[in-house]
Amino acid sequence: MHSNFQNLKPEILEQNFAFLFKDKTLKPVRRYYVIRLDNLVGIERQKQKLLKNTQKFVKGLPANNALLWGERGTGKSSLVKAVAYHFKDEGMKIIQVLKRDLMNVLDLYDLIYEFPQYKFILFIDDLSFEPHEEEFKEIKTVLNGTIQAVPENLLFYVTSNRKNLVPVSFSERQMEDDTRAVDLIEERLSLVDRFGLRIGFFSMDKETFMKTVEMYAQIFNINLPKEELYKRAKEYIAEVGKLNGRAALQFIKSL
Repeated sequence: MHSNFQNLKPEILEQNFAFLFKDKTLKPVRRYYVIRLDNLVGIERQKQKLLKNTQKFVKGLPANNALLWGERGTGKSSLVKAVAYHFKDEGMKIIQVLKRDLMNVLDLYDLIYEFPQYKFILFIDDLSFEPHEEEFKEIKTVLNGTIQAVPENLLFYVTSNRKNLVPVSFSERQMEDDTRAVDLIEERLSLVDRFGLRIGFFSMDKETFMKTVEMYAQIFNINLPKEELYKRAKEYIAEVGKLNGRAALQFIKSL
């Protein structure tokens, strides 16, 4: 076992559900941010897709790495946290990895191999790369494995605001006769190909937004008449300009 994990005894894995991998060290998360699936409104299609994939994974069936992409505040990270928690009593563990530690993930593989009774989701939140960043090439290696195979009891769940993780400019797409430019585009787009499940998230319509507001109002015991609640919500979104779950929660907190 890697030296940084020598103090990670089996009972620590048994007693904890969530971990943070930081500076080559795996630390238990004592106060996990619990989100219930029922509290995620307006993303039913996305919820069912990720649930189905994770259910297969828990049962030992083939499942895919997942990329949840789309606009900010639409529930991507919340859904990953909620789905992982939903399966915590079935041997699920979640490990959050920061972008700066991605190339150290290979150090985790030996540890994960030693605990085949658990299923591990490696959660990378808000991942994207700028055109000048070359690290995306190395991440493909992490996802595919080196000559050492990726453990079968491990999946990557990644969220991003970018569909392709690495931006491709319009001018680059227009350079079809430039072989080098075409190769560069293909190389950038090949990263997203490592995710067999890609789920898009988008802003809500007004009806769904108001339903989300009502749900959060119940959770936080906001006892306003529906008409007054809707009136104040409309005033709030006129200021923030966003129709998503995050804005709905922030509105309720403002009350």
